[in-house]
Amino acid sequence: MAKRFEITEKIPNATIIHHVDDESGVWATHGRKILRRLGVTWQSVATFPYSYPRDLFAFSRPTARAMRSDKCNIYVNRFGKILGIRAGWVYAVERDKASPLFSIQGDCVLHRSICEDGEGNIYFGEYFMNPERCPVRVWRVSSDLTHWQAAHELENIRHVHGVYRDPYDEQVFWVTVGDFKGECYILRTDDRFKSFTRFGDGGQVWRAVNLFFTTEHVCWLTDSNLEPNHVCRMARKNGELEIGQPLDASAWYGCTTREGYHLAFTTIERGPAIQSNESSVLVSDDAFHWEKVFTYKKDFWKPVQVFKYGVISCPSGVMTIGSLYLSGEGLVGLDGISIKARLV
Repeated sequence: MAKRFEITEKIPNATIIHHVDDESGVWATHGRKILRRLGVTWQSVATFPYSYPRDLFAFSRPTARAMRSDKCNIYVNRFGKILGIRAGWVYAVERDKASPLFSIQGDCVLHRSICEDGEGNIYFGEYFMNPERCPVRVWRVSSDLTHWQAAHELENIRHVHGVYRDPYDEQVFWVTVGDFKGECYILRTDDRFKSFTRFGDGGQVWRAVNLFFTTEHVCWLTDSNLEPNHVCRMARKNGELEIGQPLDASAWYGCTTREGYHLAFTTIERGPAIQSNESSVLVSDDAFHWEKVFTYKKDFWKPVQVFKYGVISCPSGVMTIGSLYLSGEGLVGLDGISIKARLV
């Protein structure tokens, strides 16, 4: 499966592209501004409230990176209701207004880690450093954004990486958690988050962010800065783990296109498992055998713990191979901007 990755457009006014909706609308943020694009036109939808002190430092890209002032989430459910998360608050976003609903532990959540059920209720898990290992909540927000509750509290983990609905069984949701020894598992629930089946031994091979689904397997690329990274898959029928090709860096984000191709992106962070200075775009047709089709070099801003790792992210929703939206930070040519690309 030889593919070529082509950039068709650079989008400097979209710091992060968060979501592609059912009408092919593209949702992004630029600073505190929430934007939507239909066709080639970007329109301002609303603005997040000012957050002190982080927004004092949004005047330049290096200071914005250091203060994480651009970090936030936008998710649009099947009824067109817009959920926003920024600076530890969850918002209902309407025309010209972002109304606070409730606070969470942490600033926001990882990209593409929010999903919904068949009724449009929205789910996400808390992502924060959690040094005291407090219980971590998976939240459920009603489809009209008027009610919310902790669907489940998870203990003895650092944080939630993502919540994903199984495309082959709409009653099943999967949750990835981490980060250290005894904390890395893949969780499955089929009873609306009342209980979980836990897979894994807590080790780094079970440390995943994004999941990829096939009829027979649940697949992931490991997210470890501590131990060598690999492609992995788990058999649905018996939970058997298979470890595949090695990776030269950790992998956070990825997606599956409407045509069934899978994309994943490696992250350049700090640690003995990071053996590359380039963040890669990987493509697969089975989510287990991957081909590198493009790379971005890590930029010179150091220390990386302050000025951010080299990261490529992608929005929630479904994209096509001819219309792929990606965002990035800490990379040469892809920092604080987004692109549109295609696979040919």
